[in-house]
Amino acid sequence: MASMEEIKENVENNGNVLTLSMKELRDACGFKKLGSDVCKKIAQNLADIGLGHVPKELPNSQDEPVRLYTRNTKVGQLIERVVSPNKQHDLTLLENFGTQGSDSDKIIKQNKEYAATIQKIRELVAD
Repeated sequence: MASMEEIKENVENNGNVLTLSMKELRDACGFKKLGSDVCKKIAQNLADIGLGHVPKELPNSQDEPVRLYTRNTKVGQLIERVVSPNKQHDLTLLENFGTQGSDSDKIIKQNKEYAATIQKIRELVAD
């Protein structure tokens, strides 16, 4: 059975995000059964060691998965922006992941334009 500090270390060693079962979290906190009060205490224990979780309200079922993340990290900030809707978070998400086109889209477009130019040159040389 892992302790909360070991769970924190595992999250950090896994790139600051890790999914565990509620049973694992319950056991790490030393509880025998899950209930709404126990879930609140687990959530507080996670917050106390700098970890956030999704879903925001921890499930009462020991078999349910919970995604843990280290707060104040890039992945933690991304998760918090996704699960906490507000206009500023929307703007940040759109700036980083919006439909205005990614760098790879621009590269593909440039490659197609380059290929078309090469084809025109070949046609001119062949004439």
